[in-house]
Formats: sequence, structure tokens, C-alpha cells
Amino acid sequence: MSWLNIFKIKFTLVVIVGLFLTGCSPSPLHPTGCHKTYATGSCSSGRWDDQDEWGEKAREIRDALNANLTSPERWKRKECRLHIHFAEDGTVIKAYTTSGNKEYCEALLTAVSKTKFSKFMNPVIYHDFRRLHLSMQG
Repeated sequence: MSWLNIFKIKFTLVVIVGLFLTGCSPSPLHPTGCHKTYATGSCSSGRWDDQDEWGEKAREIRDALNANLTSPERWKRKECRLHIHFAEDGTVIKAYTTSGNKEYCEALLTAVSKTKFSKFMNPVIYHDFRRLHLSMQG
């Protein structure tokens, strides 16, 4: 038997085993209990436009920050990467920025300190949002 035939046999076996194993697992596009909105997304994406509890909570946090932002018209087309660590009751444990427009980031940190965030009612959402990373845009 040539090495090419051996390779073909091994390759075929690997493909068959792989198909068998993936056939026994939940679908990668819609795993059980997952609220994925697209195939490459995570089950806890928390994107603004997600039409689920995660998206609702993300919008609630964003809207609360924007409501406490001083001079919102001043921040048009500005961006900031904001990180917030929460306690389950909505208390901010830590907030910091890692990149973006310096003044906008400072304004967001001030807004965080003024904002009273609501309690996380769903423990799964709290687990996913306890160390939240937001890409904020003015």
C-alpha cells in the first residue's frame, strides 16, 4: 500500500469520527439555552442591538451613562473604551478606560461616578457583565 492510500484512509477516518462527534453535540449555531444572534457571536455578547436580556441590560447601562454625561453634544464622533466592574447590586467596584479620546473618557468616568445602576436580577447576566467592557461613542 502506498503512503498516499494510507493517508486517504486516515483522513477519511478522521473526518468520519469528527462528523460523529459533532453530530452528538448541540448545534454550534444555536446551542441549548444560548441567545446567540449570529453564528460567530458568543452566547453572552451583550451587544446594543441584541434583542434579548443581555442587549436590554447593555442598552440600560449605556443609556444611564449617557443621561449623566455632561455636555453630550460636545462628544459627537468621539470614542472611548470603558471598563466597569460591578457588584451584583449594581454598585460600581471599579471603572477605568483603556483607549479613546482623553476628554470623552474622563467625562464618561465622571458619568459612571454619578450613575446609580440597577441591580442585576438575572445571575447569568451578572456573571457575563460583572466585568463589562464598553466601546462608547458620542
